[in-house]
Amino acid sequence: MRTIADRYRVTSPIGRGGMGEVWEGTDLRLNRPVAIKLINGADLAAEKEARRRFNREARITARLRHPGVPVVYDFGDDGDLYMVMEALRGDSIGKLKDEAGSLPVPWAAFICAQVCAVLAAAHEAGLLHRDVKPENLVLCRDGAVKVIDFGVAASLGAGEFSRITQTGQVPGTARYMAPELIDGADASRASDLYTVGCVLYELLTGDRPYQSRDLLREIARSREEDPPPMAGVPAELEELTRRLLAKDPAHRPSDATAVYRSLLPWISDLRPLPGWVAPDLSSDPAHMYTMVISSLGAVR
Repeated sequence: MRTIADRYRVTSPIGRGGMGEVWEGTDLRLNRPVAIKLINGADLAAEKEARRRFNREARITARLRHPGVPVVYDFGDDGDLYMVMEALRGDSIGKLKDEAGSLPVPWAAFICAQVCAVLAAAHEAGLLHRDVKPENLVLCRDGAVKVIDFGVAASLGAGEFSRITQTGQVPGTARYMAPELIDGADASRASDLYTVGCVLYELLTGDRPYQSRDLLREIARSREEDPPPMAGVPAELEELTRRLLAKDPAHRPSDATAVYRSLLPWISDLRPLPGWVAPDLSSDPAHMYTMVISSLGAVR
Protein backbone atom coordinates (compact mmCIF):
# COMPACT_ATOMS: atom_id res chain seq x y z
CA MET A 1 0.00 0.00 0.00
CA ARG A 2 1.59 3.23 -1.18
CA THR A 3 2.04 6.40 0.89
CA ILE A 4 2.41 9.80 -0.79
CA ALA A 5 4.56 12.54 0.78
CA ASP A 6 4.83 10.48 3.99
CA ARG A 7 1.25 11.51 4.75
CA TYR A 8 -1.39 10.24 2.31
CA ARG A 9 -2.04 6.49 2.13
CA VAL A 10 -3.39 5.39 -1.26
CA THR A 11 -5.96 2.60 -0.98
CA SER A 12 -8.39 1.75 -3.80
CA PRO A 13 -8.99 3.24 -7.26
CA ILE A 14 -12.01 5.44 -7.97
CA GLY A 15 -11.51 6.12 -11.67
CA ARG A 16 -9.69 8.18 -14.26
CA GLY A 17 -10.05 11.92 -14.79
CA GLY A 18 -9.12 14.19 -17.69
CA MET A 19 -5.58 13.86 -16.35
CA GLY A 20 -4.37 11.01 -14.16
CA GLU A 21 -6.08 8.51 -11.89
CA VAL A 22 -8.19 9.20 -8.80
CA TRP A 23 -7.84 7.02 -5.71
CA GLU A 24 -9.45 6.71 -2.33
CA GLY A 25 -7.00 7.45 0.44
CA THR A 26 -6.39 8.49 4.03
CA ASP A 27 -4.70 11.57 5.42
CA LEU A 28 -2.57 9.90 8.11
CA ARG A 29 -1.80 13.15 9.91
CA LEU A 30 -5.43 14.28 10.29
CA ASN A 31 -6.95 10.77 10.17
CA ARG A 32 -9.58 11.62 7.56
CA PRO A 33 -10.63 10.12 4.21
CA VAL A 34 -9.44 11.93 1.09
CA ALA A 35 -9.44 11.53 -2.67
CA ILE A 36 -6.00 11.55 -4.29
CA LYS A 37 -5.47 12.38 -7.95
CA LEU A 38 -2.16 11.12 -9.34
CA ILE A 39 -0.39 11.67 -12.61
CA ASN A 40 2.40 9.21 -13.30
CA GLY A 41 5.95 10.47 -13.78
CA ALA A 42 6.17 8.52 -17.05
CA ASP A 43 3.20 10.48 -18.39
CA LEU A 44 5.03 13.70 -17.54
CA ALA A 45 7.91 12.64 -19.75
CA ALA A 46 5.58 11.56 -22.58
CA GLU A 47 3.70 14.88 -22.67
CA LYS A 48 5.68 18.05 -22.01
CA GLU A 49 2.64 20.11 -21.02
CA ALA A 50 1.28 17.51 -18.58
CA ARG A 51 2.97 18.93 -15.49
CA ARG A 52 1.88 22.48 -16.32
CA ARG A 53 -1.69 21.40 -17.02
CA PHE A 54 -1.94 19.39 -13.79
CA ASN A 55 -0.57 22.30 -11.76
CA ARG A 56 -3.15 24.53 -13.38
CA GLU A 57 -6.00 22.11 -12.59
CA ALA A 58 -4.99 22.12 -8.92
CA ARG A 59 -4.87 25.92 -8.78
CA ILE A 60 -8.17 26.33 -10.62
CA THR A 61 -10.02 23.83 -8.41
CA ALA A 62 -8.58 25.38 -5.26
CA ARG A 63 -9.51 28.86 -6.46
CA LEU A 64 -13.20 28.00 -6.90
CA ARG A 65 -14.67 28.16 -3.42
CA HIS A 66 -18.15 26.78 -3.94
CA PRO A 67 -20.12 23.95 -2.26
CA GLY A 68 -20.45 22.27 -5.66
CA VAL A 69 -16.67 22.00 -6.20
CA PRO A 70 -14.55 19.53 -4.19
CA VAL A 71 -12.20 21.21 -1.71
CA VAL A 72 -8.47 20.91 -2.53
CA TYR A 73 -6.41 20.13 0.58
CA ASP A 74 -2.90 19.71 -0.83
CA PHE A 75 -0.83 19.48 -4.00
CA GLY A 76 2.74 18.47 -4.68
CA ASP A 77 5.31 16.24 -6.35
CA ASP A 78 6.44 12.95 -4.83
CA GLY A 79 7.87 11.34 -7.96
CA ASP A 80 4.33 11.52 -9.30
CA LEU A 81 2.28 14.70 -9.12
CA TYR A 82 -0.56 14.46 -6.61
CA MET A 83 -3.60 16.51 -5.67
CA VAL A 84 -5.42 15.72 -2.43
CA MET A 85 -9.11 16.59 -2.34
CA GLU A 86 -12.27 16.22 -0.33
CA ALA A 87 -13.57 12.64 -0.35
CA LEU A 88 -17.03 12.51 -1.91
CA ARG A 89 -19.69 10.12 -0.63
CA GLY A 90 -21.45 9.35 -3.89
CA ASP A 91 -21.05 8.28 -7.48
CA SER A 92 -21.20 9.79 -10.95
CA ILE A 93 -24.38 10.94 -12.65
CA GLY A 94 -23.16 8.85 -15.59
CA LYS A 95 -23.50 5.70 -13.48
CA LEU A 96 -26.91 6.83 -12.23
CA LYS A 97 -28.08 7.38 -15.80
CA ASP A 98 -26.77 3.96 -16.86
CA GLU A 99 -28.75 2.35 -14.04
CA ALA A 100 -31.96 4.34 -14.35
CA GLY A 101 -32.08 5.27 -18.04
CA SER A 102 -33.93 8.56 -18.02
CA LEU A 103 -34.63 10.44 -14.80
CA PRO A 104 -37.89 12.06 -13.64
CA VAL A 105 -38.19 15.74 -14.56
CA PRO A 106 -37.65 17.00 -10.96
CA TRP A 107 -34.40 15.07 -10.58
CA ALA A 108 -33.03 16.15 -13.98
CA ALA A 109 -33.80 19.78 -13.11
CA PHE A 110 -32.40 19.34 -9.58
CA ILE A 111 -29.07 18.06 -10.93
CA CYS A 112 -28.69 20.57 -13.76
CA ALA A 113 -29.67 23.54 -11.58
CA GLN A 114 -26.80 22.70 -9.23
CA VAL A 115 -24.44 22.40 -12.21
CA CYS A 116 -25.55 25.85 -13.36
CA ALA A 117 -24.85 27.27 -9.90
CA VAL A 118 -21.27 25.97 -10.14
CA LEU A 119 -20.86 27.31 -13.68
CA ALA A 120 -22.17 30.70 -12.57
CA ALA A 121 -19.39 30.79 -9.94
CA ALA A 122 -16.76 29.60 -12.43
CA HIS A 123 -17.81 32.11 -15.09
CA GLU A 124 -17.84 34.91 -12.52
CA ALA A 125 -14.25 33.92 -11.68
CA GLY A 126 -13.38 34.09 -15.39
CA LEU A 127 -13.13 30.32 -15.86
CA LEU A 128 -14.74 27.87 -18.30
CA HIS A 129 -15.07 24.19 -17.38
CA ARG A 130 -15.23 22.91 -21.00
CA ASP A 131 -15.96 19.30 -20.04
CA VAL A 132 -19.34 19.13 -18.29
CA LYS A 133 -20.75 15.63 -18.81
CA PRO A 134 -22.48 13.01 -16.62
CA GLU A 135 -19.17 11.34 -15.74
CA ASN A 136 -17.84 14.64 -14.35
CA LEU A 137 -20.80 15.15 -12.03
CA VAL A 138 -21.02 13.35 -8.68
CA LEU A 139 -24.32 12.91 -6.84
CA CYS A 140 -23.58 12.71 -3.12
CA ARG A 141 -25.65 10.93 -0.49
CA ASP A 142 -26.98 14.26 0.81
CA GLY A 143 -28.24 15.24 -2.66
CA ALA A 144 -25.41 17.66 -3.41
CA VAL A 145 -24.02 17.57 -6.95
CA LYS A 146 -20.28 18.15 -7.24
CA VAL A 147 -18.69 19.25 -10.52
CA ILE A 148 -15.28 17.59 -10.87
CA ASP A 149 -12.33 17.41 -13.27
CA PHE A 150 -11.23 20.91 -14.21
CA GLY A 151 -8.34 19.36 -16.19
CA VAL A 152 -9.21 21.15 -19.45
CA ALA A 153 -10.64 24.33 -17.95
CA ALA A 154 -9.81 27.61 -19.69
CA SER A 155 -9.66 31.25 -18.76
CA LEU A 156 -11.86 33.90 -20.30
CA GLY A 157 -8.83 36.18 -20.34
CA ALA A 158 -5.07 36.13 -20.42
CA GLY A 159 -2.93 35.52 -17.37
CA GLU A 160 -2.13 32.76 -14.93
CA PHE A 161 -5.06 30.57 -15.93
CA SER A 162 -4.90 31.17 -19.69
CA ARG A 163 -5.71 28.26 -21.98
CA ILE A 164 -3.15 25.50 -22.42
CA THR A 165 -4.05 23.65 -25.61
CA GLN A 166 -1.62 22.20 -28.09
CA THR A 167 -2.21 22.61 -31.80
CA GLY A 168 -4.63 19.94 -32.98
CA GLN A 169 -5.66 18.97 -29.46
CA VAL A 170 -9.40 18.80 -28.76
CA PRO A 171 -10.19 19.94 -25.20
CA GLY A 172 -13.14 18.30 -23.49
CA THR A 173 -15.26 15.41 -24.71
CA ALA A 174 -16.25 15.51 -28.38
CA ARG A 175 -19.72 14.01 -27.87
CA TYR A 176 -20.65 16.94 -25.59
CA MET A 177 -18.83 19.67 -27.47
CA ALA A 178 -20.61 22.74 -28.85
CA PRO A 179 -20.66 22.89 -32.69
CA GLU A 180 -18.65 26.13 -32.82
CA LEU A 181 -15.78 24.46 -30.95
CA ILE A 182 -15.69 21.67 -33.52
CA ASP A 183 -15.29 24.43 -36.12
CA GLY A 184 -12.34 25.92 -34.24
CA ALA A 185 -13.99 28.80 -32.35
CA ASP A 186 -12.83 29.74 -28.85
CA ALA A 187 -14.65 28.36 -25.84
CA SER A 188 -17.14 30.68 -24.17
CA ARG A 189 -19.79 30.76 -21.47
CA ALA A 190 -22.26 29.77 -24.20
CA SER A 191 -20.26 26.64 -25.05
CA ASP A 192 -20.35 25.61 -21.37
CA LEU A 193 -24.14 26.09 -21.44
CA TYR A 194 -24.34 23.84 -24.51
CA THR A 195 -22.86 21.02 -22.42
CA VAL A 196 -25.56 21.62 -19.81
CA GLY A 197 -28.11 21.19 -22.61
CA CYS A 198 -26.50 17.87 -23.56
CA VAL A 199 -26.66 16.64 -19.97
CA LEU A 200 -30.25 17.84 -19.47
CA TYR A 201 -31.39 16.16 -22.70
CA GLU A 202 -29.65 12.92 -21.72
CA LEU A 203 -31.10 12.84 -18.22
CA LEU A 204 -34.63 13.52 -19.49
CA THR A 205 -34.58 11.05 -22.42
CA GLY A 206 -31.90 8.49 -21.56
CA ASP A 207 -29.95 9.24 -24.76
CA ARG A 208 -27.48 11.89 -25.88
CA PRO A 209 -29.04 14.45 -28.26
CA TYR A 210 -27.28 13.09 -31.36
CA GLN A 211 -26.42 9.63 -30.11
CA SER A 212 -24.57 7.36 -32.51
CA ARG A 213 -22.14 4.47 -32.11
CA ASP A 214 -19.81 6.25 -34.51
CA LEU A 215 -18.13 9.31 -32.96
CA LEU A 216 -17.65 11.16 -36.25
CA ARG A 217 -21.29 10.58 -37.18
CA GLU A 218 -22.41 11.91 -33.80
CA ILE A 219 -20.26 15.03 -34.24
CA ALA A 220 -21.65 15.56 -37.75
CA ARG A 221 -25.22 15.25 -36.49
CA SER A 222 -24.56 17.83 -33.76
CA ARG A 223 -23.53 20.33 -36.46
CA GLU A 224 -26.24 19.54 -39.00
CA GLU A 225 -29.38 18.25 -37.27
CA ASP A 226 -31.87 19.36 -34.68
CA PRO A 227 -32.12 17.09 -31.62
CA PRO A 228 -34.93 14.50 -31.82
CA PRO A 229 -38.21 15.25 -30.02
CA MET A 230 -38.17 14.64 -26.27
CA ALA A 231 -41.12 12.30 -25.75
CA GLY A 232 -42.95 12.81 -22.46
CA VAL A 233 -40.99 15.94 -21.50
CA PRO A 234 -43.04 19.09 -20.74
CA ALA A 235 -43.01 21.49 -23.70
CA GLU A 236 -41.51 24.39 -21.74
CA LEU A 237 -38.63 22.27 -20.45
CA GLU A 238 -38.02 20.83 -23.93
CA GLU A 239 -37.88 24.38 -25.29
CA LEU A 240 -35.26 25.32 -22.68
CA THR A 241 -33.20 22.26 -23.62
CA ARG A 242 -33.39 23.12 -27.32
CA ARG A 243 -32.30 26.69 -26.62
CA LEU A 244 -29.28 25.37 -24.74
CA LEU A 245 -28.48 23.16 -27.76
CA ALA A 246 -28.86 25.97 -30.31
CA LYS A 247 -26.25 25.82 -33.09
CA ASP A 248 -25.67 29.59 -32.82
CA PRO A 249 -24.19 30.51 -29.41
CA ALA A 250 -26.05 33.83 -29.55
CA HIS A 251 -29.37 31.94 -29.45
CA ARG A 252 -28.57 30.15 -26.19
CA PRO A 253 -29.68 31.50 -22.79
CA SER A 254 -27.78 34.57 -21.61
CA ASP A 255 -25.91 32.95 -18.74
CA ALA A 256 -25.83 30.08 -16.24
CA THR A 257 -27.89 32.04 -13.72
CA ALA A 258 -30.73 32.44 -16.23
CA VAL A 259 -30.74 28.67 -16.84
CA TYR A 260 -30.68 28.03 -13.08
CA ARG A 261 -33.74 30.23 -12.62
CA SER A 262 -35.55 28.49 -15.50
CA LEU A 263 -34.94 25.09 -13.88
CA LEU A 264 -36.04 25.98 -10.34
CA PRO A 265 -39.82 25.71 -11.00
CA TRP A 266 -39.36 22.12 -12.16
CA ILE A 267 -37.80 21.00 -8.87
CA SER A 268 -40.65 19.65 -6.78
CA ASP A 269 -41.85 16.31 -5.46
CA LEU A 270 -38.41 14.70 -5.56
CA ARG A 271 -39.13 11.00 -5.16
CA PRO A 272 -36.53 8.78 -3.42
CA LEU A 273 -33.52 7.50 -5.34
CA PRO A 274 -32.81 4.28 -3.40
CA GLY A 275 -29.12 3.60 -3.02
CA TRP A 276 -28.17 7.10 -4.17
CA VAL A 277 -29.61 9.76 -1.88
CA ALA A 278 -30.34 9.21 1.81
CA PRO A 279 -34.11 8.66 2.21
CA ASP A 280 -34.44 11.07 5.17
CA LEU A 281 -32.19 14.12 5.40
CA SER A 282 -34.33 16.02 7.90
CA SER A 283 -31.91 15.37 10.76
CA ASP A 284 -28.70 15.52 8.70
CA PRO A 285 -26.66 18.42 10.18
CA ALA A 286 -25.36 19.62 6.81
CA HIS A 287 -28.86 19.57 5.35
CA MET A 288 -30.22 21.40 8.39
CA TYR A 289 -27.58 24.09 7.91
CA THR A 290 -28.44 24.49 4.22
CA MET A 291 -32.15 24.74 4.94
CA VAL A 292 -31.57 27.60 7.37
CA ILE A 293 -29.55 29.52 4.77
CA SER A 294 -32.16 28.87 2.08
CA SER A 295 -34.78 30.49 4.29
CA LEU A 296 -33.19 33.86 3.46
CA GLY A 297 -35.28 33.74 0.31
CA ALA A 298 -35.39 31.85 -2.99
CA VAL A 299 -34.45 33.57 -6.25
CA ARG A 300 -37.57 34.99 -7.89
